[in-house]
Amino acid sequence: MSKNEQNKQLVENLENSLDENEINLEKQLQILQKENTELIDLIKTLQSQLDARSSVYQEKKDIEAVLKSERKAKEQAEKARRQLESRMEELLAKKSKFMCF
Repeated sequence: MSKNEQNKQLVENLENSLDENEINLEKQLQILQKENTELIDLIKTLQSQLDARSSVYQEKKDIEAVLKSERKAKEQAEKARRQLESRMEELLAKKSKFMCF
């Protein structure tokens, strides 16, 4: 085989190798693009779940705040009722003393 033929053969081998490498790189790129799309979808799903949990957590905090406020109002009403009962007892005691005379 002459030097020229050897060079042609070498160039042909290099071109074939380059073509194979390009094909392999394209396949790898497609795989990476598919994985990237899947990861983006996963991120969206996880973000949606996080948003839902955050919403539930915020709703729970709001309900707890309302419940705390209602408990405080109930305690204040109970305190006012006790004060009113005490005042009524005082007035009844004074009335009883007044009626005795």
